[in-house]
Amino acid sequence: MSGEPDEPAREKEAVARQYDLAPPDDCDPVIEVYKKDVDRTLLRENLKLTVEERFVKFERFLEFAQELREAGRKARQTRSGHGAEPPRDPADPRSV
Repeated sequence: MSGEPDEPAREKEAVARQYDLAPPDDCDPVIEVYKKDVDRTLLRENLKLTVEERFVKFERFLEFAQELREAGRKARQTRSGHGAEPPRDPADPRSV
């Protein structure tokens, strides 16, 4: 081992340097007002991930969202007292 960081570690460091979210000295006051409501620690942590790690994280999120949809569908069936789903409104994105 040469003591140098491996490729994923170098990629993470490069991304962290590229997207340094430290505020510049001459910030726009309007931007400063909006920034107070943004948790930049989460942005920094996500930017440390490789592209592949971000895709895996997103896939896990999609699986979780699907589980929530399924749980909601089952709860609606139980609440209605039978296995039939309520009529769906195609204009309502929640009915998908």
